[in-house]
Amino acid sequence: MNNAAIPQTIEAAISILVDQDVAKWGEAEREASQRQHSQRSYGLALNELANRAVTADEPNADLSKAAKKALTKTDRAFLRTAR
Repeated sequence: MNNAAIPQTIEAAISILVDQDVAKWGEAEREASQRQHSQRSYGLALNELANRAVTADEPNADLSKAAKKALTKTDRAFLRTAR
């Protein structure tokens, strides 16, 4: 994902997450991935995309900035407690 490709909707962000999962785990995992990611907020979906980019050694500063801006108070509380 390049800097210009920051998803502008929750649907677009989830679609990218699902496509990444399918690329890694195979087409048989599409439905499970869709179910898992459909529970995310827009901020959490962007945060996951930003974290995946860092893990892949392709950090995207614009995506990270967009994720931080989109995270809600509830999202931040979830991230603090999720392990």
